[in-house]
Amino acid sequence: MAYAKVEHDVVIDKLMEVFRSSGYDGSSMAVLAEATQLKKASLYHRFPQGKEEMAHAVLDYVAHWAKNRIADVLVSDSKREDRLDTALKAIDELYDAGRLDCILRALSHGSAANLFQNEIGAIFETLIRSFRNLATDFGHSEQQADQLANELIVKIQGTLILQRSL
Repeated sequence: MAYAKVEHDVVIDKLMEVFRSSGYDGSSMAVLAEATQLKKASLYHRFPQGKEEMAHAVLDYVAHWAKNRIADVLVSDSKREDRLDTALKAIDELYDAGRLDCILRALSHGSAANLFQNEIGAIFETLIRSFRNLATDFGHSEQQADQLANELIVKIQGTLILQRSL
């Protein structure tokens, strides 16, 4: 009997769901296989380095998504108010209005902390740089723009933690 082919984007989405809810350390190969509806052997065929490679693939997806849906929007030629609105709506979509855990947080503690630190840092740097650019377009000095961009990321992350904790 032939098995249905599972598209790569669907696999990444399902892996992200598991990592979001269980973190890296709490995500077993059995749970990842069940979530993706693939056998462990099929997962290892797609990701020969196992769970670590799966998490890298998820972070790669998130990095591209953040660049395309947030960073590129913030530095586009659109009206600055529209850029901000579009970027914030994309963030809201990524976290399902606060109902989903932050994948960056989920992959930044435990044994994952050192494994993915550079990738997670690069994603945050891209977001901060893009929000800083927008803040300067609103007329803020470079120093003010940097502070505002950093504060916004902290507020978004803090809000996600609070939302999931209450």
